[in-house]
Amino acid sequence: MRTKTWKPGTDKDLDNLFEALRVCQYKDTDHRLNANYGSDFLKYCVALTICFDDNDVPEMCASISNRDCWPSGAYRILNRLWKANNKIAFPRQMSPSFGLTTLSQISWLEKNTDCDLYFISRQTPSWKKFVIDEFKRQYDIEWQSDHYKYLTCPNPQDNSCWQTILYRGDTQVLTSWTRRPLQD
Repeated sequence: MRTKTWKPGTDKDLDNLFEALRVCQYKDTDHRLNANYGSDFLKYCVALTICFDDNDVPEMCASISNRDCWPSGAYRILNRLWKANNKIAFPRQMSPSFGLTTLSQISWLEKNTDCDLYFISRQTPSWKKFVIDEFKRQYDIEWQSDHYKYLTCPNPQDNSCWQTILYRGDTQVLTSWTRRPLQD
């Protein structure tokens, strides 16, 4: 298994492969979030990642993004993540491709950006415990969480723009981010 993270436009072969996989995901109308993989996918991407299985078949794809509505130095990893292969719906443990994709993106950020904080986000909080426990168990990586939803896109009236996050890095960055308390 191998994972490659790169800046769009720096590797034509990987760019073309990622684009072909993105288009397949976009055209998969059975996937409830297929619209997330439309032609404007790259608008906020600073890096792309493909994780290949042992047979060199793409298994997982994701991006790293950065947006103006986030504090300076904050980056979202595992952005628009999808399984290109091995589509187990609800695994009981984190897949190696998920872990390796995450580690590759963290390493890329540390080497190539001014990253102060990186985060994973989703609309619902139910995923957090699983990810925290699995990263601690498999990689001895500790994620932090809190009791807020953060504005992840520039439309505060759109409920899908308010998401829970797991984060690592300088927690002072969070104080300048538009957020609201979670409703229990």
